[in-house]
Amino acid sequence: MRLHLVLVLCIVCALALGGACLSKDQEESVVSLSNQIAVVKTGTIKETRLLRLLAIALNDRTAVEATLTDPDSASYKAGLISLTQAIKIYAWIGRDDEVLMRSLQAVANRLRDILTK
Repeated sequence: MRLHLVLVLCIVCALALGGACLSKDQEESVVSLSNQIAVVKTGTIKETRLLRLLAIALNDRTAVEATLTDPDSASYKAGLISLTQAIKIYAWIGRDDEVLMRSLQAVANRLRDILTK
């Protein structure tokens, strides 16, 4: 029974993370968007657009839809939390790539600042 449960959990995790691998082009796009987000002024329309593009690159539909709402709304904040979770997943998967990790960490820090203000 225990082995069966472990196998089921492994299969579920593999299915959940199966679509989470980035192609080289997607990875370059994520790094580029992350670098742009790091230098853009906080709270601007450009920042929201870049976050939306990052959500698209990371296949985070919740965050994409939330970036279409008012930045002061609860759904916008929920979308940013969703994007933070997606970043955690991709950071874990791409932990061997230092450039990707630094880029994702910069965006995660920006999201933390947005969510805590």
